[in-house]
Amino acid sequence: MKKILYFIAVCTVLLAACKKNEGTVENTEYEKVAPGDPKYSYLKFLNLTPGSPVANFYVDGLKFSSALSSTGVENAGYAYNGLYPDLGYAITAPGSHKVTANIIPSATVDKNLEVLNATITPEAGKYYTIFTTGQYSSTNKSIGPLLVLEDVKPALDTSKIFIRMVNLYNGSPNLDLVKTATSTKVASNVAYGTASAFAEIPSPGPGAAPSNVFALNNTATGLPLLSNITIGLTKGRAYTFYLRGVLGSTTYPLSGTVYTTFY
Repeated sequence: MKKILYFIAVCTVLLAACKKNEGTVENTEYEKVAPGDPKYSYLKFLNLTPGSPVANFYVDGLKFSSALSSTGVENAGYAYNGLYPDLGYAITAPGSHKVTANIIPSATVDKNLEVLNATITPEAGKYYTIFTTGQYSSTNKSIGPLLVLEDVKPALDTSKIFIRMVNLYNGSPNLDLVKTATSTKVASNVAYGTASAFAEIPSPGPGAAPSNVFALNNTATGLPLLSNITIGLTKGRAYTFYLRGVLGSTTYPLSGTVYTTFY
C-alpha cells in the first residue's frame, strides 16, 4: 500500500462539452482541507471480514468509496483486505451517520445486496479507521459489526517511528508485538477486536527508512505465532500493523499488514 497522507474533499465536477477531435476539458472546483479542520471528520474503511464479497460503502445513502467502473456498471469495490482510501482519509461532516455497504451490481451472486447497516458518530476534526469484522458466509451475509477506531496522531519527528497493532484475527489469543533485536514489546496484550496505542519503536536504526524485525507472540505463553516479520519503516511516520484471518483456517490464515497512518 502506498504510504502518503492526503485528504479528499467533496467537489463538484463539470465536464465541458467538446467537439469531435477536441479534448475533454474538466472544470473542477476543489476545496482545500487543512489537516484536522473541525468542519470535517476524517474516515478510512478497511474490510477485514473473511469471505466478504466485493462491496462499496455508503454514508447516509450516498456512495462514499470510490472504486471505478470500467464497464459503465459498477464492477469494482472492496473485498477482504480492501482499504479505502489507501492514501490518507476521506471526509464527512461530524455527527451521526448511517453507514451501509452493498455488493456491487455486476456481481453474479446477491448483486446489490446490503451487507452492512450501522451508525457511526465521528467527532469534529478527528480521524477514524472503520474496520469491518466477523465472518461472511451464506448464512451470515454481513460484513459487520464495525470496529470504529479513533486514530490519535502521536508527536512525530524525523528521528522517530511509531507503530500500533490492531488485532482482528478471529479466534485470536491476546498478542504482543515484540521488536526482536531489543526484545522490546511495542504492543502488549492486544485482544481480538482491540488496538494498542501508538508506541515509539526503540532504536529504529540508521538511515531514513531502516528495516526492523518483529515477532508476534501469544501473551499468555510467550510463544511466537509469527516470527521474522521484517518491515521497512520511514522515520517521521506512524504506522498501523493489523492482523487478519481465522484461527485454524487454511483459507484465511493469520496475516499481518502495515500501512502508513500519519506522516
